[in-house]
Amino acid sequence: MKRLIYISNGLYLFSLALWVAGMFLLGILVEIMVRVKLKEQPQLASNIMNGVMDVFNVTIIYWCLGLMLAAGVIKWLVARYGKVGYVEPVVTKNRYTKEILLAVMIALALYIGSVLRPQMHEMDALKKANPEDIRLQKQFDGYHSQLTWLYTVNMIFGISLFYIHGKEMTRFREDNPVTGDPVTGASE
Repeated sequence: MKRLIYISNGLYLFSLALWVAGMFLLGILVEIMVRVKLKEQPQLASNIMNGVMDVFNVTIIYWCLGLMLAAGVIKWLVARYGKVGYVEPVVTKNRYTKEILLAVMIALALYIGSVLRPQMHEMDALKKANPEDIRLQKQFDGYHSQLTWLYTVNMIFGISLFYIHGKEMTRFREDNPVTGDPVTGASE
């Protein structure tokens, strides 16, 4: 059972790292580099960023969500049906802080991938069809600003989840103060 917890922690941290690092790398660094390097070719810059962000916001993040949820299910199954008596350590004042942060991150990711990105694509196509229309450019800039803020919030929540999970993993190795046994129960 202890190995399942380690596998679950590994899946969770791998997925969270891929998600948060991808948001930072693609959402900030790649976008800045593409916009600066292709300043003279805004159509090409737009096409590159649309392609990269579509793959990340839909495919990669959804895989990360699936792996994180699978890790949570593994922990729940071990806690519920394991014979070892695993109790997940609580390191925050509120019991479900980690789950709430993850739920908000998931909701924001689904909104970005399923609602905001298609709206931005539609607005980008309209903007390309009518380059002289300033109203379309302002509306696209509004969507882009909203996307930037949502990415920032998700990155902050992701870093918070790293912190919480790191504290949980260090407590996972400590002895149970009540019984003196390891928190995971008897050794395998």
